[in-house]
This record gives sequence, structure tokens and C-alpha cells, in this order.
Amino acid sequence: MALILIEEVLIGVEEAKDALAQAVMTLDMIVEDLHPRLGDNLKAVLEGDFLGPLKTRLEAMEQLLDEVAATAD
Repeated sequence: MALILIEEVLIGVEEAKDALAQAVMTLDMIVEDLHPRLGDNLKAVLEGDFLGPLKTRLEAMEQLLDEVAATAD
């Protein structure tokens, strides 16, 4: 029973990690392609307030996934 629950957690965490990775990739492309007329301030806000924290959360999700996977072994 516990293995089934751990497997379901792994699947859920993996799906959340994939969605977060997609969000990071999309926002990264938006920041990269931002038109200069929109200003450096907008780029800094997107990178600092959104992209940076999303990348940190993605790293945390990957670590959580590794820890849960190690528990299942």
C-alpha cells in the first residue's frame, strides 16, 4: 500500500515539475525576446520577480523528486 502511495506521489511531483519547467522555459523565452522599447525595467522585473523564483522552485521540486524516489528504492 505504501509503495502505491509513493508511486502516486512520484507521478504527481513529476507532473508538477514538468509544468514548472515549461513555465520557466516560456518565461525565459519571453524575457529573451522582449523588445527593447519595453525597457530594461520590465526585463529586470520579469527576471527578478518571476523567472528567478520559478527556477528556484524548479530546483526544489527536482530535489523533492529525488528524495521521494530514493524513499521508494
